[in-house]
This record gives sequence, C-alpha cells and structure tokens, in this order.
Amino acid sequence: MFKNGYLKSGLESFDNVLLKDGFELFLTKDSTYKNQFSQKKYDYGFDGYSYLGQSDSSNQYATDLLHSFVISDFRNKTLFPKEFHNFYTIEWNSLQSKIKELEISIIKKLEISGLETFYLQHIGHMISCNYYPKTELYKHTAKNKTRLSEHTDVSLFTIFPFGFDSDFYYQDSNNNWVQIKATNKVIIFPGYLLELYSKGKIKALNHCVKMPKNRTTERYSFAYFSLPYPKHTFSIGEEKLSSELYFEKYLNLF
Repeated sequence: MFKNGYLKSGLESFDNVLLKDGFELFLTKDSTYKNQFSQKKYDYGFDGYSYLGQSDSSNQYATDLLHSFVISDFRNKTLFPKEFHNFYTIEWNSLQSKIKELEISIIKKLEISGLETFYLQHIGHMISCNYYPKTELYKHTAKNKTRLSEHTDVSLFTIFPFGFDSDFYYQDSNNNWVQIKATNKVIIFPGYLLELYSKGKIKALNHCVKMPKNRTTERYSFAYFSLPYPKHTFSIGEEKLSSELYFEKYLNLF
C-alpha cells in the first residue's frame, strides 16, 4: 500500500485558492494581530499560529524556516482568524468529505482489525498551512541544513490534497534521504498514530524539507492531518489512551 513509505494517489490535486488567499492575507497582518491566534490561545491539539524563531511551538522547532497556521474541526470556526472564514464556509465540508472517502478506502485496503471503527468514532482533521520565506533572508538553517527539520507526523494519515512541491525528502528503509518529486497528484503517507495502531508494521514516514538551490524562492504547503477528537478515550492494543495522553506520547518522541 505505502510503496517506499508513501502513496502517490491517482487523484488530481484540489483547488486551494480560498485557503491560500486567506493564509497569505493573515500573514500580512502585524504581529499584534497574529499573536492573538498563537497556539497558546487554544486548549487542544496544534491549532493556531507558529512563527519562525518561536521557542514554544508544539509543531515546529525555533530554527525551522517557516511560519504556519493550523486550523481544525475541533472548535468553532469563529475562533480562528476571519481570513480563513471563506474557506471554512465554502470549501471545508466538501474537502473534508473527499478526504474521509480517500482515508476510508485506504483503511479498507490495509485490513487492520478495528481501524475503520476507530477512525469513524474518534478521528477529526486539521490542516497545517505552511509558508517558507526566501532563505536568502537568513544566515542559519534548521537542523542538518534543512528548511524544516526531520520528524514524523502526529497523524493517522498525512495528506497533501493541493499538490506537492519540491525539496521534500523522506528517509527510506536503508536510511537514505530520497526526494519525492513535485506533483499535481494527491500524496498520502502514514503518521505516528498509524504506526502505533498497526503495532509498528506500518512505520510513520520520517521526512524533512531541504534547503532549495534557489535561495530566493518562497514555498507554500498545505498538509491535512487525521487526529483524535479532544476528550476522547480509546484503546490501541492493550494500551488505554485519551486524546490528550496520545499527544503527550507523541511529543515525548522529540
């Protein structure tokens, strides 16, 4: 299913105009406005704004060369910046329906006992909107000369529904770093939650974004994550977890 650790689907990428426009508009605002929506303002998950150089972000290192905003279905859309409201009102439900359809089709093919029920009962979604400014503006890089440090994702699946840009690398079974070429197809790979649920049979994809050859280029990416809803309790094998304890377990990896 996950050849070389990821899946390149046959689906053409979806339109991201409303989401990208909203994110770009948010980024133009002054820091006082943006910091009203920092992660610490939200009480669950990874929602909110994280910025380059931030020391207390839960989804990026201070040295990572990006700004991000995470939105989700874990709370009312009015708690997110107004710049994202058009996307929520017009496209969120239809996109989420297509993502769920794709994920369920993958789950059925994986044939892992109980996974479909677990998904239907406990899983919601977030989108991480990521902006990488021109690297010529900075003298430092992220760890190991990257733009985004290597990591595995917290999700059951990570999906890039709007196409896939260059400079994304993953670690293969021989510990070599391999580039996934830019594509207009939807890309899917497993996160830590699927590794945990499959008892390690399916490994979370370790990945990073490397520095571009052209240091004057900006980069955007939009990744869709499947995660447990807040205040849910569930069992994975013999281990009993809450959503909050699962996040703690994941963050202890780093």
